[in-house]
Amino acid sequence: MTKTDPQKASSSWVWTLFIISAFVFVSTVFISGWTSTGPTFFPTYEVNPTITRLLPTVLQVPSIDWELSFPIVAVLLICVCLRFIRSTNSSRFVMKLILLFLATRYFTWRTVVTLNFSHPASIVFSLTIYILEVISFFSCCLYTLQTIWSTSKLRSAEANQYSQAVLSTQYLPSVDVLVPTYNEPDYIVRRTVIGCQAMEYLNKTIYILDDTRRPHIKELAEELGCEYITRPDNTHAKAGNLNNALKYIGGELIVPIDADFVPFKNFLTRTVGFFQNPETSLVQTPQYFYNPDYHARNLGLENFLPNDLEHFYGLQQSNRDVGNSVICCGSSYVVRRSCLDAIGGYYTRCCVEDFQTSLRMLTHGFRLIFLNEVLSTGESTRTYTDYIDQRLRWLQGNFQVYFCGDDIPIWSKLNWIQKSYSISQLIYCFQSVFRAVFILAPLCSAYLGISPFIATLPEILYYFMPFWLLHIAIYGWASNYRVSYFWNEVYETIFCFPALKRLSLIIRNPFAKASRATRKGVKADRKNYNFNHTLPLIILLALSGLIIGLHLFGVQLGVWLTLDESSGVLIFWLFYNVLFMGVAILSAIDQPIRRTMDRFPLKTTCKITAKDQVFLGYTQNLSESGARVVLITSDVALNTSIVEVTFVEYGFSIQAEIVRFFVKKDKFGIALQFIQLETEQQRKLVEVLYTEMTWWKQRKKPGNLDSFLAMIASTIQARSLLNWYD
Repeated sequence: MTKTDPQKASSSWVWTLFIISAFVFVSTVFISGWTSTGPTFFPTYEVNPTITRLLPTVLQVPSIDWELSFPIVAVLLICVCLRFIRSTNSSRFVMKLILLFLATRYFTWRTVVTLNFSHPASIVFSLTIYILEVISFFSCCLYTLQTIWSTSKLRSAEANQYSQAVLSTQYLPSVDVLVPTYNEPDYIVRRTVIGCQAMEYLNKTIYILDDTRRPHIKELAEELGCEYITRPDNTHAKAGNLNNALKYIGGELIVPIDADFVPFKNFLTRTVGFFQNPETSLVQTPQYFYNPDYHARNLGLENFLPNDLEHFYGLQQSNRDVGNSVICCGSSYVVRRSCLDAIGGYYTRCCVEDFQTSLRMLTHGFRLIFLNEVLSTGESTRTYTDYIDQRLRWLQGNFQVYFCGDDIPIWSKLNWIQKSYSISQLIYCFQSVFRAVFILAPLCSAYLGISPFIATLPEILYYFMPFWLLHIAIYGWASNYRVSYFWNEVYETIFCFPALKRLSLIIRNPFAKASRATRKGVKADRKNYNFNHTLPLIILLALSGLIIGLHLFGVQLGVWLTLDESSGVLIFWLFYNVLFMGVAILSAIDQPIRRTMDRFPLKTTCKITAKDQVFLGYTQNLSESGARVVLITSDVALNTSIVEVTFVEYGFSIQAEIVRFFVKKDKFGIALQFIQLETEQQRKLVEVLYTEMTWWKQRKKPGNLDSFLAMIASTIQARSLLNWYD
């Protein structure tokens, strides 16, 4: 039997009693402060203005209804028109100027007439919210200006032109394809190497960079016919692994492909041609994913929602390209070897190497470009914990660069456009602070009774709503509806409190130890509720529900006065936060992951041979390990469990075992598991599934309204919470 440590048990009881005592004390003080104005710590008449404000003439709200509603109606008409206006550089310029005008109009009103100076507590609370809003306003203006111009069409046209020399073999520089691996399962590394070998380019060499010195990975390299490089230690993680490989390779161009990514066959033909221009140092392509990330899968929206990185890769990288501020993203890019040597190789001081290496290249005056074409797919994080771990590592790495001024002289070497992106990136590192305040502000206001700003409902409708509605509409429209403002709110809510915890650490010690690599090939037999990360959101959700109930039921029962306009705005703000916290909590409930291989909805003709019987059919889905086949032959009577599957359109066959029978709409079907796969058969499967842009890999475009309705539906259904599994 294990013995309980008396000291630990005593400490646990002390903390429990302390928390209970503190809760009772705060509750008593809170309840004793209630007056007829509501369930608040301070009586609202003490901490909020009690007289009608006199607004300056230029900021007075119209008293006539149609004049009051004109800005909102005008913006709504613009939002409708956006559905029929293509997002181009010119149209974005016009729309963003309108947005900047509305933002300036709102912030002028916010600055001049809405601050609450009625009480010392009101001053502190109101100014705190306002100062953070000033920073947010500055960041919003920067973001608006930075996302006007895009190079997407220009780069695709250049790729069409440059690729001709590559396709005709007039320009074929030597290319070294590096596949760094740390802890990925064999089948993932195998898939990546096969995909790299399938790239349509003659002058290339594939290297596996094994940072865990695994004999079976070396055997895999020999089996597949690629090179193998390892090293005696793991110094500087991935950056050290890549730098070690630079000692043994001599290609003119280097293509790092993460071990969980698979390039398309045309990856090199679309990218290498750019290096005919001697000024080109690096070509980055988007990172796209063949599996849904954790939140879409957990909510049952895997066929609807894009990955949360689509905003960055689908829009921002092309915007950055205009000002030569493209970020290298660690995989699916091509870099000129001589430029990499000129900066001393990959940067090793930070916990990630990609963003930092590209910044060093920019400070040396090199040209980085972004080709906004999906030319590879990778594995997205499959669980909430892996997502948080990965994004925390990125956050820390992005924050560390601002403490590396001797190696990365951002403020002295970059031009003013590039510096503006560095400022935006720095502000974004603190996005969790702004999100936390946005979540906590209405709660503090509701419990304390202090309004963070003083405004009537007509003023909010006149000044704030037009700006907010147009911001929501343009956010999705500018990216061709590949991203949604509302789902971005969910992501920031999900990440908020784990990021705050990490920020508190890295502000004290930016170079504190971080995790090395994201887990891949994850499997799980049961749900995981992840309470350790979502507990703050659960507590805040409960507190929000409690105060909303106290307000509404109290008014209904006549315990305190009817809600005024400011209370109505506060209740709306609380409900808004409740919605996004609810979605964030539900999306963090990981559903079981039982399949090792992802299945794709490929429908292709196949022939099933069972001894002397032959049946025709088509696949409903296909993976590297099995298939689901519908047979179209009548009078099916299989007399064996082992069959041969021939994929007619692709010209290869595989032996398989029947694991299950099914009937669909009067058609007989079988579920197959492949057996005794040979290397060439695996090559065929990988090429069919991963190396082409097929219809199920097309970028999703859910739109703003559909995304919002899907979010509401997922909250009501609570699928991730209510689903049960055997």
